Amino acid sequence: MDADQDGRRPGFLNRRGLLMGAAGLTLAACSPKASGGGANTLKVSSYGGNFEEAMSAHVYPVFEKATGIKVESIPQPAGLQFLLQLIEANKAGIAPMDLCISTAVDVNRGRKANLWRQRDPKALPNLGNLPSQYVLSGPKGIDGVGALGWFLALVVNPDQIKTPIDTWTALWDPAYRDAWGLAGAGAGPIFDITAKTYFDGPTTLDTEAGILKVINKIAELKPNTKLWWESEGTMQTALENGEVKGGVYFADVAATLKASGTPLSIIFPKEGAVMDFGSWCQPAASTKVAEADAFINFMCSPQAQNLIARKVNAPPLIRRELLDLTSEEFNRVSSEIPPITTNYEARAQHLDFMATNFTKMISS
Repeated sequence: MDADQDGRRPGFLNRRGLLMGAAGLTLAACSPKASGGGANTLKVSSYGGNFEEAMSAHVYPVFEKATGIKVESIPQPAGLQFLLQLIEANKAGIAPMDLCISTAVDVNRGRKANLWRQRDPKALPNLGNLPSQYVLSGPKGIDGVGALGWFLALVVNPDQIKTPIDTWTALWDPAYRDAWGLAGAGAGPIFDITAKTYFDGPTTLDTEAGILKVINKIAELKPNTKLWWESEGTMQTALENGEVKGGVYFADVAATLKASGTPLSIIFPKEGAVMDFGSWCQPAASTKVAEADAFINFMCSPQAQNLIARKVNAPPLIRRELLDLTSEEFNRVSSEIPPITTNYEARAQHLDFMATNFTKMISS
């Protein structure tokens, strides 16, 4: 399965692909676990499989007990097709769900189509628990509030690489010729990693001149890169069979592979791992405004974020000092090292330029 131009694998069969299982590709697949839809219910769609099961078992019941609002949990279909269908349903005044999780790129796409309902921050007193980068706003106001995050970290096979590594610069080290599997999508995380490691950070990508500097540095990785992967499964197979010695991969999926017996060390480099996240968004056709506000406000609470870390194995998004996680619990899903943030604005402004020049560099 090829990557989207924006660096995501299609449908987050993509990012959440290993967790989603057989989630469908149409809105018809959004069949709620509980029937009904009364005044005190909320249809919430989220990434399926293990994630949705863990949220339903450990997080939603706590919200229901606190508020009396029943959550109808829906496994969320994958991909751009889902967003496009949701846009069309919303135009017809139909809300297949009251809340869904969207990546920052899809929040922006939906915003342009007037898909999302804006949130009144006064109805979300816990919103201040989130760092500002996890609260997404358009010209009309807030339309996305951080739901969960995931990390792209440096992973190595300790049987093949015995020297300790703590920096992304190892990717460029001539000692690791033909060693790595790197995300090869046209505007993927290697841009942000390179910009942070060798330049002025992700803001380097704000201009075409900065993008070209970053691509020229990425070109130096070619002798060390055995696999430019576009499918999460391709990299998984390469790690499992020892085809690559390591590379850039999702930390939570790597932890699952490690637990199942694949020799892997998961490293959060001193420059930081790349962090991406999804946001709670409400289709404008949904009328459950108060219920959605109550849900989002709860999800921004320390109680919910502690549960998400402990039971869902996702990194908490609210400020560290608000959590009661032990260091062991926190470091199992996150890192004290500040993450490398993804420059979404650069993708919005320069996506074609980034993708075209990256592909030209790879093929030259």
